[in-house]
Amino acid sequence: MNNFDLILKVINICLIVFIVRQYVIKLIAYLQTKAPTEARVEVQTQTEAITEAPTLTEAPTLTEAPTLTKEDEVKENDANTWYIIEDGKCRYKGEWKNGLPNGKGIKHFYKTDSVIEGNFVDGFADGFCKQTFEQTWEKMVPYYEGEFKRNNYNGKGEYHYGDGDYYKGEWKDGLYHGQGMAYSLRINRTWVGEYENDKKISGDWYRGELSRGDLESIFAK
Repeated sequence: MNNFDLILKVINICLIVFIVRQYVIKLIAYLQTKAPTEARVEVQTQTEAITEAPTLTEAPTLTEAPTLTKEDEVKENDANTWYIIEDGKCRYKGEWKNGLPNGKGIKHFYKTDSVIEGNFVDGFADGFCKQTFEQTWEKMVPYYEGEFKRNNYNGKGEYHYGDGDYYKGEWKDGLYHGQGMAYSLRINRTWVGEYENDKKISGDWYRGELSRGDLESIFAK
């Protein structure tokens, strides 16, 4: 190989290197311009996904809990459902107002196992009611039926004992007070007269049971 041929070969190699270099430079430039665009698209897509997801501030908090509406209160104090009240001393089923028994209802006292059915005002038996007690050794169920005032017998009413005795007349704070009659089954006699704090003040004994007409005539004297 002479010097001329060697020079031609070197020139050819240099041309090939130059062409390859130019191709590589263009390829790198193309990739550099395309990569940021794809990255921007990917970042934008991720950003849109994040903005579409609910944030923690959008979640409901305890302070945002809904308050009870009138409809909710009706559901909570349903007239046909028993509710434990007065620190577990009793339960109540009936009409409500302002969170307390008001209107017609039934209250069951656990300690005495007695039930008051009738009218209630602000949680108390008030007006005409009937209180029924647990029957234990008695021959019949003891009960009171008449007027109440704040859970006490006040006004006119009658108490029937489980052994057959009963009292009919006026009451004050749960005691016989005023005009009344007390029947004793054991001696089959009725005492009619005036009472004061459960004590007989004046009156008389009568044989057997007395009717309403008998009482009216006696008190009319």
